Amino acid sequence: MSQETSKRSAAPRRGTNSKKPAAGAEKTPGGSAGAGDKPRDSQQKSTGNKSNKKRGRAGSGKHLKVIPLGGLDGIGKNMTAFEYDGELIIIDAGLMFPDDDHPGVDLILPDYTYLLERASSFKGIVITHGHEDHTGALPYLLKDIGRPIPIYSSKLTLGIIEGKLAEHRIKSPNFRTVAPGDSITLGPFTCEFFSVNHSIPAAMGVFIQSPAGTVLHTGDFKLDQTPIDGVHTDFAAISRFAERGIDLMLSDSTNAANPNFTKSEAEVGKVLRQIIAGSKRRVIVASFSSHIHRIQQICDAAKAAGRKVAVTGRSMLTNTQIARDLGYLEIGDKDIVDAYAAKHIPPEKLVILCTGSQGEPLSALARMANGEHRTVSIEAGDTVIISATPVPGNEKAVTRVVNALSKIGAEVFDKQRALVHVSGHAGSEELKLMLAMARPRYFMPVHGEALHLRAHARLAEKMGIPQKNIFTLEAGDVLQLDHRGVTKGEPVESGIIYVDGLSVGDVSNVVLKDRQTLSSDGIVTVVCMIRRRDGSPIGAPEVIMRGVSGGDDPELLKDAVAVVSKTLSGSAHENRTNPNRLKRSLREALSALLWERSRRRPMVIPIIMDV
Repeated sequence: MSQETSKRSAAPRRGTNSKKPAAGAEKTPGGSAGAGDKPRDSQQKSTGNKSNKKRGRAGSGKHLKVIPLGGLDGIGKNMTAFEYDGELIIIDAGLMFPDDDHPGVDLILPDYTYLLERASSFKGIVITHGHEDHTGALPYLLKDIGRPIPIYSSKLTLGIIEGKLAEHRIKSPNFRTVAPGDSITLGPFTCEFFSVNHSIPAAMGVFIQSPAGTVLHTGDFKLDQTPIDGVHTDFAAISRFAERGIDLMLSDSTNAANPNFTKSEAEVGKVLRQIIAGSKRRVIVASFSSHIHRIQQICDAAKAAGRKVAVTGRSMLTNTQIARDLGYLEIGDKDIVDAYAAKHIPPEKLVILCTGSQGEPLSALARMANGEHRTVSIEAGDTVIISATPVPGNEKAVTRVVNALSKIGAEVFDKQRALVHVSGHAGSEELKLMLAMARPRYFMPVHGEALHLRAHARLAEKMGIPQKNIFTLEAGDVLQLDHRGVTKGEPVESGIIYVDGLSVGDVSNVVLKDRQTLSSDGIVTVVCMIRRRDGSPIGAPEVIMRGVSGGDDPELLKDAVAVVSKTLSGSAHENRTNPNRLKRSLREALSALLWERSRRRPMVIPIIMDV
């Protein structure tokens, strides 16, 4: 990661080495409204197609700030603030999962210090859909703000968020259910929602109007013409917004480097049916717990093959229950069984739906592969389907699980072997269509790594948007929109926050570097006793090596003790009586020996005991 971490405290936080900083509504429980219900917020209203056609063109002398705090340096941490005249809303509040460069780290959040410093100006949080890279930072943000902020999203997304907030003991969240076609007013902002097709139901894009101009935020989307739930990306709404004028568009870039259309989710269903119908024993399917469309197809395939479905894995159990309760997942009570009851069902009559598509060590699939799952033991002849693509950084973990399953004798189907997964993000041809429909004056690619953002920027230029009107930003950069156009403003503080167990924001880059050194090179501890009055050594020093290449070699240990003894006896009196100087000398001498013998630089910790 190129960005720096920030230290969390009760007061508004400042990130270390961060970018230069710039100078009582009605509560609706998540999912309580029916499909298509209008929001209960008294401020919400329907907006006609033409009533705001020229909004933001008069030139009030103030500008709209668009402030991405995450989502521009990887797949995750999506969070964008919109600020006008001191009032703010944010779109999404996501997290990112760590990779091998973050040993011991559980989660990575965007640094939202800028928002905390303006917490009293918050008008609302809009969440486009229920994936964790768009919702996972919410519990931490809400705790830090310390007051209930209205959260607007679909009933399914709010249901998923409600479960997450409950895990963090956040009670009575201020939920406001919205649906495609709804319009809400938040201070100077009017937000209109439209449906988009994605790998989770109830995903939405947002058209934002302000006195300074208009912004279209697509959210995550694809243009699937045969969607599982029949909900298409709303071309008509996007065309209406284009007629009214879109000053700036923020658009999903994840698959911008893919030169094709993304395949339909329905294609995966056909393959799943074939594999499940042709399997002679149990079928175990690992998928993202939030991929409700995929889960629906797995359930449909199991039912068609005369099999029951058992669900295991905490997040999978939670999300399938929420989706069933809210009507987004259709499977009868007689077709779904408890994982404990699955023991008594013949193998050829069972499909097990579980977590673990990313090779997570504690996931259900990984525990099955290692023989550690409480209720499911994979046996030779079982079929395992990994219905997902590894997130960058997780490839090795997934490979380990696949190898463990293969050793057992299971037949494993992943994306390399069969079409058991398609992306939920638009390919380059779909992105061109979105640009053609929206016809924005200015464009900003979001949601992707540098490769994806720049590929999307090139697509926009091919579609006729002038290069000077395309902004490829980094987290913390600011765009300013007013009647004159869009320009770059002064950047705000940005960075990342590490969540490590119960610690949030206390893991610095120095700590991570130490962990990386320990994991790759090991640690050497040197214990020396010296006389306090003159600094002369007492007895022989002790050298302890852990994780050091050759650390169990008696000759290396003997030489290490000799080097330490020589350094102690050879040090000047003033160095021996100065603990810091003596530690530095010991560290340098021992590091030189270990580099010469192993070409490694383990962490050397001298301990000086004066008596």
